Amino acid sequence: MSRHRVRLGVEFVFWRIPTQWSLEKDTQGRLIAVPAVPQVRSVKLSKIDGWDLRRRFLQLKPGNRKAAFEFLQEVGVWYAESDPRASVEEGSKLLSGSFGARLFNGRALPVPLDNFLRGQQGWLKTLRDPQALKKKFGAPPSESAKSGQKLSFGFQTAALNQMPMHIEWRRGGPVGVVETITGLEMMVATTHLGMLHDTHFRNCARADCRIPFPRLSDHKQIYCSKECAHVMAQRELRKREKKEQKRLAVDPFGG
Repeated sequence: MSRHRVRLGVEFVFWRIPTQWSLEKDTQGRLIAVPAVPQVRSVKLSKIDGWDLRRRFLQLKPGNRKAAFEFLQEVGVWYAESDPRASVEEGSKLLSGSFGARLFNGRALPVPLDNFLRGQQGWLKTLRDPQALKKKFGAPPSESAKSGQKLSFGFQTAALNQMPMHIEWRRGGPVGVVETITGLEMMVATTHLGMLHDTHFRNCARADCRIPFPRLSDHKQIYCSKECAHVMAQRELRKREKKEQKRLAVDPFGG
C-alpha cells in the first residue's frame, strides 16, 4: 500500500519567541516593523494562548498601524523563513536553535504594516467561508496534471496547510504534537484545529467585533470570547439602568 491511514490524537502547542520590534521606513516611506531576536543558544520561550491572540489579531481595525505594531510586540516573531545556510551574518534577525522539540534555522522577517493589515482582512474573509478553505485542501493534482497546477497547489498548501509535527510516545499511546513558533503558524494551526473539530463558524454577536470563530464546545455560544460576552452584558446593564432612571424621572414613586 502506498498510503496508510491511522487514528492519532494531535496536540497543539503555541510558543512565543521573545522579539523586540522596531519601526523603520523603506525608500517609499512605508512603515516596516523589524524584528530583533535574542542571539543566545537557549532562548527562553513562553507558551501563549493561541486562540486569544488569534481573536485579538482578527479584531485589529483596518489602517490602525499603531495597534498592529503593539500586537506584534506581544506575539513575538510573525513570520520566519527557513534557511539552512542562515548564520550570524543575519544579525538580530537570525532564528536558530531548538524551540520546544523543533529545530529551526533561518531568519525572522520584517513586516510591512500595511501588508500585515491587508493580510488580516484576508484572514477574516477566509475564516468566514471554511467550506471553501476545506475544498482548497482536497486531493492534490494527479500525476498527469500540468506542472503549473502542481506548483500552484504546492504553494497554496505551503502557506496555509503545512505544519511540522512530531510523534511523542506516552503511557497512553502515541500523540502527534504540532508546535508553532510564529504568529502566522499560530493562525494556520488554530484555523485547521477549528476545522478538524468539524465545527460551525459564526460571527461574534458583538456588533463592533463580528469576527468569525469556531464553536468548539458550546453550540449556543454567540460571542467569540468571554471578554465580548462581558462587554455586552455591561452594555445591557447600562441600558436597563438608563431605562429605569427615565421611568423614575417621570414617576419618582415608581407607581
